[in-house]
Amino acid sequence: MLKNLFIVRHGHADFSAERDFDRVLTLKGIKSVNNTATFINQICQDKNISIDLCISSAANRTMQTAEIICFKCDVSFCDNYKELYSTVASHWVDKIAESKFNNIVLVGHNPTFSQLVNILCGHEVYMQPANCAFVSLEIKQDGIIYPAQLNNFFNNE
Repeated sequence: MLKNLFIVRHGHADFSAERDFDRVLTLKGIKSVNNTATFINQICQDKNISIDLCISSAANRTMQTAEIICFKCDVSFCDNYKELYSTVASHWVDKIAESKFNNIVLVGHNPTFSQLVNILCGHEVYMQPANCAFVSLEIKQDGIIYPAQLNNFFNNE
């Protein structure tokens, strides 16, 4: 089964919240996420892809990022997981492998998302806020076939 992933780091967030989990997007972050959503939407149109699902950390800034992308890219389902807030790349790999959907947006944090792209594709990337890696990977019965293909990388900074 071929899966297309849009791996998105959340947009730029402020530092005024008491807890890191509660930080929200700045105006710059909202604008850059809108640019990222336009990038995703263009790829979907060019490749005739409909996004089936968005998976997000439950932190405020990632949920805000996911909401913008879901709205602009017509994604009906978004699952938010508190355990994906502060985790390792392998937990995201598990979510990808467990999902029955083929076209998925993932919204999370660094350094985990840089590590995720590096693990999946074997490419050294650093995910700045609102960056997006468009990755295709093959999953067989015995697991993911490595390396995945890094099709495109959107650098929003």
